[in-house]
Amino acid sequence: MSRITVARALTARFARRFVRLADILVAVITIILVAGVWALTYFFSAWWWLLVLPLLFLLGLYVIVRLIVAVIISHVHVGQLSKGQRTALDDFIDKVQQAIEARATPLPLIALICIKDIVVHRDLTTVRKIISETAGLRRDYQDLEKLFT
Repeated sequence: MSRITVARALTARFARRFVRLADILVAVITIILVAGVWALTYFFSAWWWLLVLPLLFLLGLYVIVRLIVAVIISHVHVGQLSKGQRTALDDFIDKVQQAIEARATPLPLIALICIKDIVVHRDLTTVRKIISETAGLRRDYQDLEKLFT
């Protein structure tokens, strides 16, 4: 049962982090677009405010989808998390994200990072960190399961 609880808590925590990122992105884009419409209105004509209508429609659509996603996330993991569980989940998610980012890094960029590490640190610190974190993910997940029992 603890495996299911950990997986559900991990999924919900990761989804909340993704939704928070989407919220920030939507807010920044909305502010930029409204500022652009304001500039067009200020310098040219008040009719440019009509461009806000599709923006409001899309923003309303986003809010509806966001609420549906929030309800789904709240049903994935219902229980309250202790501070230790939250911290362990966040640390695990950070390690998974770093592994995903390292895997998606192009080979020439990895080569440049390795060269920088050799010149600055005289060791491949970045590669060693990625390897140690990736190798320790299974152990970290088992530690998470112990926290939820």
